[in-house]
Amino acid sequence: MYKQKRAFAAWAIIVVLLGLLAGCSSANHDSADTASRSNSSESLSMAEKEGSVVSGTSYMVDSPSDQKADADEGSAVNEAGGGFAAETAADTGGLNQKIIYTATLSMQVDKLEDAATSLRNAIHQSGGYILQFQDTRHEGEIGSSYTIKVPAAGFMSFIDRIEQIKHDDFERNIGGKDVSEEYVDLESRLKAKQMVETRLLTMMETATKADDLLKFSDQLAGVQEEVERIKGRIRYLDKNVAFSTVELRMYQKDQTLEKTSVGEKQLGGRMSEAISGSTKVVWETLKLLLVVLAGAVPVVAVLVVIAVPSYWLMRRRKKKD
Repeated sequence: MYKQKRAFAAWAIIVVLLGLLAGCSSANHDSADTASRSNSSESLSMAEKEGSVVSGTSYMVDSPSDQKADADEGSAVNEAGGGFAAETAADTGGLNQKIIYTATLSMQVDKLEDAATSLRNAIHQSGGYILQFQDTRHEGEIGSSYTIKVPAAGFMSFIDRIEQIKHDDFERNIGGKDVSEEYVDLESRLKAKQMVETRLLTMMETATKADDLLKFSDQLAGVQEEVERIKGRIRYLDKNVAFSTVELRMYQKDQTLEKTSVGEKQLGGRMSEAISGSTKVVWETLKLLLVVLAGAVPVVAVLVVIAVPSYWLMRRRKKKD
């Protein structure tokens, strides 16, 4: 009887332990499922947020106001000749852009003097000025080269005025350089250097030691030099943005110069050819002599080696006799 009770108690303990193990396993499984569902929910929530951000960005990019602005800008560019808007040269759509416009023009005219007069009138009407001028004369051609500065607001209108001058041939190349990024960088650097300059001045006022004053003074000199350099670059950009540069070459075909140059070539050409031919012959002769001398050096050396002992022996024999 006592043995039966002990067996029954052992079986009861085993059953209880198995039940506890099953319960722990079920709890772990449930917690894992719960964590998995939580992670999935968080991932879904983040994906929904990202999707909302992307959709919001897309909406802003494709907004009707932006599309209308792009269309208006494109129409303004298309209305200007040569792919440039006259308004763009003066004011780049309120974007505070800094653009330096340049043009390289070449024009063949019938009468150079009349074309030069019309050019000066166009420069005066545009409010520009001539920066550099040069006359040129070649065989059968006379011309003039100009470097002109005109206000950016009248850049394209000035090009149109030049194109209205009577001409036989006209070529133009127009371009621009955007210096907005450099300008913003210079302004930021200038503000930073000016803050350093103010700080150094304050330190110099409160410094009591001579060494500190000397150190602050050297640093201040370097900072002020950098400030002036930045200001100079900003002034240069402002000037070139405000006034565009036009390189113009006007030329006229002159038959009189062409005939004269041909006649001069008949006499001068013969003299030049004769002088060059004689010089060539003399030079070739000198080169031939140098080659002969260079080749004779070994032979002469051998002859000297043989002749000197022979001469010495002959003189010795004569003395004996």
